[in-house]
Amino acid sequence: MERSKYISLVTELRQIAVARALVLLNDKEDAEDVAAEVMLRLWERHRLLRDDADEVRYFAYTMTKNLSLDLLRHRRRYPILRIFHRQNSDEEETDSIPDIPDSFTPQQYVESKEVGDIFRMAMGQLPYNWRKIIEMREKEDMSFAEIAQVLGTSESSCRGMMSKARQRLLQLINKMT
Repeated sequence: MERSKYISLVTELRQIAVARALVLLNDKEDAEDVAAEVMLRLWERHRLLRDDADEVRYFAYTMTKNLSLDLLRHRRRYPILRIFHRQNSDEEETDSIPDIPDSFTPQQYVESKEVGDIFRMAMGQLPYNWRKIIEMREKEDMSFAEIAQVLGTSESSCRGMMSKARQRLLQLINKMT
């Protein structure tokens, strides 16, 4: 699906996700979290989606239902850990050899690799939503307005999520060093 067509559906898809999650979870904050995750996952797949808007709506509805049920199952299984979000462990890390500047000494290379490893470990511990927002902002070089369009939320909400994500990322990095 083209980016412009996807963005034109974002508001409706978010409304579908929030409404369905609210019915299943009966908690506004959790419903918002699930809706944000659905919107991020749809964004990641928007190029693979067909141009059929009804099919995309149904896909969003089904994804919301499944993520909500996963959250409920997780709560039942681990009632003490309700504050933690489920992490996606199925992401693959590439072990390719990075480009090394000629001016790097072996010690600088090792230090750089260690810093990168610590950063990747800290990013892996962030909640899915926060991790994806950081990636959209830093890797895909998207503006807050573009991220807000993708998520179907306000620009200030995106800025708030980014701020919280960065603070948590710094806390995790400080713990690891």
